[in-house]
Amino acid sequence: MNKLKNILILSALIFLFSCSENKIKRYEQNLETLKLLVDDINNYYESSDSSALDISQYFTSDFTFYSFTAGSPKGVPVSLTEYQDGILSQLKKNGFSLEIGHSIYLPGIDENTYEIDGSVRVYSKATVSRENTVELSAYRTVNFKNGKISGIWEWADYGGAINQIYE
Repeated sequence: MNKLKNILILSALIFLFSCSENKIKRYEQNLETLKLLVDDINNYYESSDSSALDISQYFTSDFTFYSFTAGSPKGVPVSLTEYQDGILSQLKKNGFSLEIGHSIYLPGIDENTYEIDGSVRVYSKATVSRENTVELSAYRTVNFKNGKISGIWEWADYGGAINQIYE
């Protein structure tokens, strides 16, 4: 009986370890996708080329970006088209430069089980330039479905950055 009990315990531990290992691998794969996206965004702003930004390959078709500005405690939802063409591309067309710099990446956790779920949390420094240059800190949580970004929740002081740029 003890032998059977030990086998069951060992089997359960192996199963739990392999599940955790898979979630860590999924996190690492998702992290690489996110880093490639950041590189593409930074390269877009560094380039003098005025062609449109196309980062759609990183996102699911139902992607939503949420920014948390004053008066919007649940976030302002934006679609992929609005995020890519309305925010990122318009910034460049209006003479802004953006660089996402030093970042600290951490595994995200499921909000119900508190277990690693493959999502990515990011603390980053962004530099925005036009008349002046402003550095700001941002925090993001990035969710994935099948290796593509399905949602980004971002907290940053956009209003303060805009005020400093035009000082």
